[in-house]
Amino acid sequence: MKKNNIILIIVVAISSVALAYYGLELSSGILAATQASQMPMEVQFIDKDIDLEKGIFPEIWESIHPIDIEMEYQVMVLPWGKSLINPVTVKSFHNGKEIYFYMSWKDDTEDRIIGTSRFSDAAAIMFPIGKNVQNSTIMMGFMGNGSNIWQWKASQDNEYWLNKTSKIEAYTDYYYPFEDNETLIVSKVTPGSAVNDLMVIRVGTLTPKPAQNVQGRGLWDNGTWQVVFKRSLNITDPEYDADFNTVKRIAIAVWNGANGDRGGRKSIAHDWTTLEIIPVGGTK
Repeated sequence: MKKNNIILIIVVAISSVALAYYGLELSSGILAATQASQMPMEVQFIDKDIDLEKGIFPEIWESIHPIDIEMEYQVMVLPWGKSLINPVTVKSFHNGKEIYFYMSWKDDTEDRIIGTSRFSDAAAIMFPIGKNVQNSTIMMGFMGNGSNIWQWKASQDNEYWLNKTSKIEAYTDYYYPFEDNETLIVSKVTPGSAVNDLMVIRVGTLTPKPAQNVQGRGLWDNGTWQVVFKRSLNITDPEYDADFNTVKRIAIAVWNGANGDRGGRKSIAHDWTTLEIIPVGGTK
């Protein structure tokens, strides 16, 4: 009897250590590792500029070779459901000064307004940071070395480019009960872009970068979103800016506001996509 108890204690101890090791590895994204997609996306050199104040210039993007990225729905438990947004078309080019990314997907509704049970459409690109990036899960915050995330929001686009409110207006008496003084001061940050330039190291560490260097604009037309991201190739924050001298792959995510997507509820790429940046001059 005593011998059986000792064996049971040893088995429990070994199992506990194994589970702890598994959890530690998973938190670093190691056991859920995925390989980069076999089909690289060429970031072509094109001697053109896009002035987002004037639009996203669809005619420029028509000549650029696309790739279609398969998506899956991210939820907190397995099995993962099928994404309602599938696939997402992605293109990219640079002009030697700036780099541009284009995302397009089908969406029956244009969700730019947020309110009670109303959520914004959104899209994001994630770039792993560092020169020696290990294979890992593409779920945000499991990168180990950290990542730079560019997140475009339709509600923010609505405010920044269209000068429209992105929230449902509700009546509030800021003066009651002292009608001569405003006692409940409400402050609101005016967006400086339709894109949030973010950094993340571990789960729960998603933070806006001190310098917001990314611009973007979205266009919804006839059931399709087209979103363009733009940033200088020069970096101002070596620690957290995506450096395209070293960045070799990306992952994407899309939020469908009409489906209740927000936060971690979103569609994410099935796999990494490898970047192949064509230098100025047009040769690989």
